[in-house]
Amino acid sequence: MSDTRLAATGTWQRHFPSGIFPSGNPRAWLLLSLLICLLCFGVGAVRAIDNLDLDIERIEGAGWSAEGISLRVDLPQRTQAHATIARLRLAGQGEPLRDVRIGCLDLTLSDETIACGKVQMAAAATPLGKQQLTGRIAYRRQDGAIDLDLQNLRIGGGTAKVRAVLREENWDVRGEVKKVAVEGLLQLARTFGVAASDITATGVVTGSLRARGAQSLQSATATLQIGALTANNAAGSIATDKLSIAIDGAVERAAQTWQWQAHVSSNAGQAYAEPVFLDFAAHAIDMRASGKFSGTLLSMETFAVEHRQVLSASGKASLDFSAPQPVRELRLDVKTLQFPGAYTSYLQPLLVATNFKSLTTSGKLSGQAVVVGGVPQKFDFVFDAIDVDDGERNFVLQKLGGEWHWVNDVIAPATDSDTPPALQVASSRLEWSGGALLNLDLGASAIRFSTRGRQFRLLEPMRVPLLDGAIQLESFRVRNAGEPTVAFIVDATIQPISAQRLGKAFGWPEFGGSVGGAISKLRMRDGVITLGTTLRAQVFNGEVTIGDLRLEQPFGTWPRFSSNIGLSNLDLELVTGAFSFGRITGRLSGAINGLQLFNWQPVAFDANLHTPEGDRSPHRISQRAVENIGSIGGGGAGITQALSSGFLRLFEDFNYERIGMSCRLQNEICQMDGVAPAPRGGYYLVKGKGIPRIDVIGGAHRVDWPRLVQQLIAATESEGPVVR
Repeated sequence: MSDTRLAATGTWQRHFPSGIFPSGNPRAWLLLSLLICLLCFGVGAVRAIDNLDLDIERIEGAGWSAEGISLRVDLPQRTQAHATIARLRLAGQGEPLRDVRIGCLDLTLSDETIACGKVQMAAAATPLGKQQLTGRIAYRRQDGAIDLDLQNLRIGGGTAKVRAVLREENWDVRGEVKKVAVEGLLQLARTFGVAASDITATGVVTGSLRARGAQSLQSATATLQIGALTANNAAGSIATDKLSIAIDGAVERAAQTWQWQAHVSSNAGQAYAEPVFLDFAAHAIDMRASGKFSGTLLSMETFAVEHRQVLSASGKASLDFSAPQPVRELRLDVKTLQFPGAYTSYLQPLLVATNFKSLTTSGKLSGQAVVVGGVPQKFDFVFDAIDVDDGERNFVLQKLGGEWHWVNDVIAPATDSDTPPALQVASSRLEWSGGALLNLDLGASAIRFSTRGRQFRLLEPMRVPLLDGAIQLESFRVRNAGEPTVAFIVDATIQPISAQRLGKAFGWPEFGGSVGGAISKLRMRDGVITLGTTLRAQVFNGEVTIGDLRLEQPFGTWPRFSSNIGLSNLDLELVTGAFSFGRITGRLSGAINGLQLFNWQPVAFDANLHTPEGDRSPHRISQRAVENIGSIGGGGAGITQALSSGFLRLFEDFNYERIGMSCRLQNEICQMDGVAPAPRGGYYLVKGKGIPRIDVIGGAHRVDWPRLVQQLIAATESEGPVVR
């Protein structure tokens, strides 16, 4: 038997189709198999030679190249072939594969087929580490078809195998992975420039892939199970914890369009995509969709979402990823949106910076939504026994039910023949069995209204029970809601509400009387709220009026409020009793004109409070009230000394003729005065009468306003003088 050696140097260029795999570049181990087939084909051409040694400096194809190739073939008794490749480089891969060894231990040569029933491959350095593969390969001489089966590819602690049939006119590739670490897949993806470098992840992947095509991909199917996926990006805006996902998908080319379908489900782990957090262990999710994809256009001809105890919905959509607003059309049918799941899953993350961040909710709603050209066009929702409670009685709604209908008054261009040229809005009606607003009890009520675009209009009067009274809304209209130019107008009547219950609800001192009256033309325009009438309240057995009300920037950082307030015949015994000021009997009238508040703090007013002319009620004032009034006028020390010595200490209260004070506030200075001038340039705050008689005289005409406020607070909190 002879031993023949052939030596060759130079470059052998042979091109293979670059699009026979989805990525556009053949996989490394399939390339190696192609090389085996080429070398075996060369063997078939020299069967008369007993032994063949062949050295090739370089061989390349589209997207790959191999250098330093050595081939040894033992013929004919031992049908074996061995090859080594010094460097194998793939397009898009940074480092080449080195020291690649390929062996065929069962080479079969015939007129029809060149086949190797037992292939062994090894590489010392690959993007996935050291590799040792086994498999089989066959090459049909007549049509050039290649049939290969590779196994034991190790990826991230798991294994993979590939089965491929490659023909000149088409190809069919199947792959399987089993318990492959996600880190390994990320590493492989980064090698080809696919995955982002700021993502870290752990978990395992098991699944299968099948792809078929001719020159380019024609169809593909995939089934994947991802377990215990814990991932996050560097910014912290995306994260998962022990997430399990099942994915089934398929795509098929039809001319220039892809038909696709997908099924994704999860029942374990959590996922966070800023700001939404979803717990799939508590609320499993199942999503199905199918449609078409062409260029940057994606259509979902049908989709369905089943989010357990949260959402059951279906619909269709079309997206254009080249547009700034990708949603061309969305039609959503909500079978059920269920609370509290919908609140904790979808709404709470969006409300974390508001007063609605910790709501207790229940109930459900259903309905439809239409979006065209990225613009919402129509909402129709039915509310079913929805309860909302913020836990602090600032906002409570019980058994909310009814229907809400809304249409946009800006009609987006139609994207298909189903889009109506104009949208009609039906009237809406909501009702509730009770609730609370700002700690005020609300009774059962109902509202009938219309919403279109940014406009709201009350369609019929409504009555809202409030504490022991009610608010009767006669008319209410809003325009440009949600915009800086928002405006509204309200006409209503406040049916008498107990001032005592109002004070208790707001944490104020409790006092008698009631609040009621007409609110006519309460409106907001250009960011300013005004009241077109005078609001009247019956309190302290007298009357308080609020007129010329004006509120600027009500929702801004620095609101400004102005008004004129009148007081008529208030019962001083009720007033001083409510504020623990010391007992005073009699009546009080006056006005606070030009009141101005900046950020709800007084900056200017002209106040005058006094005993009304002709008041015939008993006029008595206690020692404590005398001292507190004296401290306001700057004579507190003298008053306390007078009450603590001599015969005045024997009396608990005193008669007075008139009582009152005035304060004109400007630049944090209060210009003080009383009911009449007093000796030495002072002024009477309390002008005494009869026996025992006591006068309270103020001496300070200019008083620092913050200091005066502190004195008033101290006066209402003190226990009064101790008289011995």
